[in-house]
Amino acid sequence: MKKNLVINALIGFFLLNMLIFPVSCVIESKSNVLYLYPNDKSQAITIFSNYSKETRLVAVGKHETIPKSNYILLNISKIRKDGDAIGVCWNKNGHRWEMVNNGAEVLKIELDTTKYIFRSSWFKDDRDIPSSTYYENEGCFVVETLDYSKPKPKENGIVERL
Repeated sequence: MKKNLVINALIGFFLLNMLIFPVSCVIESKSNVLYLYPNDKSQAITIFSNYSKETRLVAVGKHETIPKSNYILLNISKIRKDGDAIGVCWNKNGHRWEMVNNGAEVLKIELDTTKYIFRSSWFKDDRDIPSSTYYENEGCFVVETLDYSKPKPKENGIVERL
């Protein structure tokens, strides 16, 4: 009798795990730290995202901790989960980089804005529709913050995730 109870409990536990495990695997997660580079790795951008506080810090260079200068602090509370993407262009229009995080609100700028450009919305196409096209040209790429996202076009840069 006790043996049957133990076996039934183990079977129940096994079946429950078989149901929960696949569901937990499809939950999309986002990277808390992203490093963005041009192909030659001559520059770096570090992006720290704190999803519980709905903030993001974009810093010039590669950092393991939050820097005290050369950054932009953003409010990301209004960015849709499925639309959280970052576009970057390297050495364009006389700037070291140009970046966009569509829907972000700038809270603080501690950055030389003559060298680095940040935008909080995509450029609009000829139909007046926001589009990532500008950031998909040579020397540029777009990447979503979701862990599995790759740069688009993938040959235009490098993304590392922590």
